[in-house]
Amino acid sequence: MQDSKNRIEELLEALWTDSEEVEGKHKALLTAPHQFQPLLAEVGMEEALHEAEVRGLVVSEGQMLRLTEEGMAHARNVVRCHRLAERLFHDVLDIGGDEAESSACHIEHLLSLEAADSICIMLGHPTVCPHGKPIPGGDCCEQKVEHSRPLVVPATQLRTGEEATIAYLSAGARGKLEQLSAMGLVPGTKVSLQQRAPSYVLSFGQTQIALDQNVLKDVYVKRLRVPQKITAARRRWAWRNQ
Repeated sequence: MQDSKNRIEELLEALWTDSEEVEGKHKALLTAPHQFQPLLAEVGMEEALHEAEVRGLVVSEGQMLRLTEEGMAHARNVVRCHRLAERLFHDVLDIGGDEAESSACHIEHLLSLEAADSICIMLGHPTVCPHGKPIPGGDCCEQKVEHSRPLVVPATQLRTGEEATIAYLSAGARGKLEQLSAMGLVPGTKVSLQQRAPSYVLSFGQTQIALDQNVLKDVYVKRLRVPQKITAARRRWAWRNQ
C-alpha cells in the first residue's frame, strides 16, 4: 500500500515539475504522456497512473494529461517536501549532489505537512531549492511564522557582531550574482555583520564592505550553531534511539 502511495506521489511530482517548464502552467498543467514513458516503464507506475485517474487526481484529455485541482494540491505538497528536504541537506547538513537528491526523494514521502512547515520555519522560509527551482509556500510562509529562531535567514537579520556562513542567494538576487561573486560573497563564505546603521557593513576575510539593505536581504546565511546545543540535541537523539 505504501509503495503504491509513493508511486502515485512520484507521478504527481513529475507532472508538476514538467508543467513548470510550460508557460501558463497554472492555467492548464497539461503535458504529453510520452514525456513520462521512462517513468511509466518502471515497475508499478502504469498501475499508479490508473489509480491516480480513478482517484480523480489526474485526467486524460486526448493525448494530454492534466492534474485536477485535488491532484495539484497533492503534487504541490510533494514538491514542497522534496525541495525543503534538499535545502535542509544542503544548508544545514552540508550534503549536496546525488546523495542529497536521493535522500530528498525518500523523505518527501515521509514528511507530514506539519514537519515540512517546521523545516521551512527553521530555514527561514526559503523560496528556492538549491537548483533554483521555486519552493511552493505553506501556511507558515503566509503567516510569517517564526516560532523558532531560524537557522538560515537573510543577512539583514543578523545581530551586530554575529558570524554566519553564506548559504545561498535568493531568486531576487540573481541579477546581482556577478557583482556579489566578484566581491567574494559566494555560498560557503564566512561573514560577520559589523554594523546595521547608517548602512549595513559585512566583513569577510580581511575585507569589509557596505551594502544596501535591498542587496543584503537577498543574501541568505546559515547562523553558526552553538556547540552546547548540538551536544544536547545529540543526547536527545541518542536517548530516543536507545
